Amino acid sequence: MVFAITVGGVSWNSHASASPIMLDLNTTAPVKEDLLHILKLSSNEELYNALYDGNTLADLAKDNDVDVQKVINLQVAELTAHIDQRYARGNLTDQQYKEQKSEVRDLITQSVHGL
Repeated sequence: MVFAITVGGVSWNSHASASPIMLDLNTTAPVKEDLLHILKLSSNEELYNALYDGNTLADLAKDNDVDVQKVINLQVAELTAHIDQRYARGNLTDQQYKEQKSEVRDLITQSVHGL
């Protein structure tokens, strides 16, 4: 599965297949490290291998006795911050901004569960 959002573009496809990998949005927040910490994983390689083997982030959370909602909340916060930045820079119209913000939680929840 592939999850892609064009960082420089203005389009948003809520029907894209979702992957359990969070985007690296080149923000100051270390997304992978936060995700590793939440999932109690030791390295990016461990995360990559688990995802490559077909596990979802929800599977990893369950296997490590982690509340999957923590994973969802982290990714929602990161993607929401990115959308806010794009809007502030003028890369999104008001309508695009509203649509993207309204879809974030569902999109991330599906991604975490590998749907």
